Amino acid sequence: MRIGQNPQKENDNKLIKKYHRIVMVFYVPDIIDAESDSYFCNLSTVLDISLQSLINTVNFKTTNITLINNASSKSVDIIIQKFLDYIDKYVVYNENKGKVNAVINEARGVYEEFITITDADILFYPGWEKASIELFRDFRNVGAVSPYPFPYSPFYVNKSSFGFNTIFGKIEYGKYINESDIDFYIKGTGLPNIIKRDATKQDWKTKHFVLRNNDKIAVVGSYHVTGTYRSFIFKNEKEFPEVVFKNQYEERFIDCLADRKGLIKLSTLKTYVYHIGNNIDDVVEKYQFHKIKKDIIEESLFEQVIKENSNLKLGIYFNRVLGYFFIKYLWKKLN
Repeated sequence: MRIGQNPQKENDNKLIKKYHRIVMVFYVPDIIDAESDSYFCNLSTVLDISLQSLINTVNFKTTNITLINNASSKSVDIIIQKFLDYIDKYVVYNENKGKVNAVINEARGVYEEFITITDADILFYPGWEKASIELFRDFRNVGAVSPYPFPYSPFYVNKSSFGFNTIFGKIEYGKYINESDIDFYIKGTGLPNIIKRDATKQDWKTKHFVLRNNDKIAVVGSYHVTGTYRSFIFKNEKEFPEVVFKNQYEERFIDCLADRKGLIKLSTLKTYVYHIGNNIDDVVEKYQFHKIKKDIIEESLFEQVIKENSNLKLGIYFNRVLGYFFIKYLWKKLN
């Protein structure tokens, strides 16, 4: 039986609710054969570098980090131990549940107003957190932001961005992104053909869709490699992944949510992250942690962002219908 009273009941220390939670899922498997060794041999180092760059570029007064270990090799424990003092929540799965399942289990329960979902092979540059939240402040009805220009798929689950914004002349089409930023993204992904997408003749390196609000400009479109979202878009979602991995799972469970709730998807004009992949290249080698000029986000910026709720269902419907017609019919005249 219990004797006495739990002394923790006298603990009245206040809990601190922050504005932003970053969720990183990683999987570093055991090496079992030569083919695995050639692909996975550098992943521990990649994870180490990615975490170090993340920790160096966020404000822990405003931001929490959740790290999810998707049944990785025990060999990564020594790396994780270096960063545990900076990690608010560390989740370890006994089996690989896949990125999407691990992410939505966390995203559907966060208290913070913003959640960033990122892969574990990303090199973060100073200012990425600040630049992302600035787009939520500078534009209304924003649901998702990528900290790198993503002009290649402006129409990807993104009807809401083109509806009323097209009618009111806020969408512009031209060359706005520096080619160096596009080349930087292409180098990391190793996908040179990404600039020609959507079965069109358009070279997305030369012309882009952007959204303008007075002197503020953002690229239309965002993607899940690293993305910041209003966390409420994950609430009340009940669908569950049937398998560990399936093509289009990230579209179905992550990418489509902002658009479905009538919110727009944007990305920054400048590149603030680099996709390391599974190989340590010259970009990573030149990244000097000790010489980084920090550009940390301030708490006041989060307070300047207007809180958004889902719009009226009828307004969402008409906005997305308008966006559908623009994408399907009017775009052909531009191409």
